[in-house]
Amino acid sequence: MVHTIEFSNGGSDIQILRVAMYEEQWVSTANLADQSDMELDVKPFSQRRRIQPSELTGSWKVFEVSATPIYGEDNTTETTHGMPYVYLCTENLKKRSLPENPVYFGEEELLDMQDATVLWLPGGVTSYVDVNKDGTLCIGVGWYSDEGVNLVMERDYEADGKLKEVRSKSEMKRRWTNPPPM
Repeated sequence: MVHTIEFSNGGSDIQILRVAMYEEQWVSTANLADQSDMELDVKPFSQRRRIQPSELTGSWKVFEVSATPIYGEDNTTETTHGMPYVYLCTENLKKRSLPENPVYFGEEELLDMQDATVLWLPGGVTSYVDVNKDGTLCIGVGWYSDEGVNLVMERDYEADGKLKEVRSKSEMKRRWTNPPPM
């Protein structure tokens, strides 16, 4: 997914101008010749079902990997060996409620995203952009499958444009016979 975003009023106003989605389909390994000459069945995104906010409600098991770049005073390390990162892996339970609830999505890091722009796109894709109180720009993309899996990528940028953090989440919808109280 590629976003074209416009910033105005010194970065306090953000507008999504364009969103482009691309899809790849795996056919075979690169060292095997494709003997079938079959047509790929790729349906245009515009003809796919859109996810509804209610499908993201309930309890989710979330596996998250985050990477935070370490910026040093000496930039020679960056160019020679690449940017050093600190990685963190977590596993937790997330509870989401309906959008009418003022604590939408019900997770601590998104409590300040009351004014976030969320696009509910075809094919189970969601995209959101937000600037939090400290000026951090968060751009996120999610893909929900009908099997109850939601894959999310988020990138945070500081006010000066430097990358602050990258997060990858695999969320599995919990299916209990007696779900815990919301």
